[in-house]
Amino acid sequence: MTAIPKDVHDQAQEPMAWFQHDANAQRDIKCQRLLMRRGNEGYGAYWRLCELLASTKHHSIAVDTDEDWLILAGAIGMRSMGAFDETVSIAETQDFIDCLLEIGLLVRDGKGRIESERMCKNALYFGKQRVNGAKGGRPKKKQENPQN
Repeated sequence: MTAIPKDVHDQAQEPMAWFQHDANAQRDIKCQRLLMRRGNEGYGAYWRLCELLASTKHHSIAVDTDEDWLILAGAIGMRSMGAFDETVSIAETQDFIDCLLEIGLLVRDGKGRIESERMCKNALYFGKQRVNGAKGGRPKKKQENPQN
């Protein structure tokens, strides 16, 4: 595996304004499994989660506490309303994330957070772009004086 330069790694941790979304993502076997298990509602919640991951520093989300789960439920459109809404929201969101983990669309980072390997790959791409952009473009060629 190629070592990632520190400056690229550091830039890759910053939020992304956008990320690449393949037009045929629904054909990916993992996305097909999600569609079979959760339908379009689950597919939409997954892409909302991807947007959240992209816009979050380090591209990972804490899921340690009930409060973390409620925040995540609201962010991906899974917050229930009514009696016992917090309990239902937490359970449904945990079940959904467990499904994404089982399918392989998400991974746990071992620190109480979830992340997407695909999003991390996108972040590294943008980290490289940011570092290269900071270096500037190609040096300009010396122009000869046309008046001579």
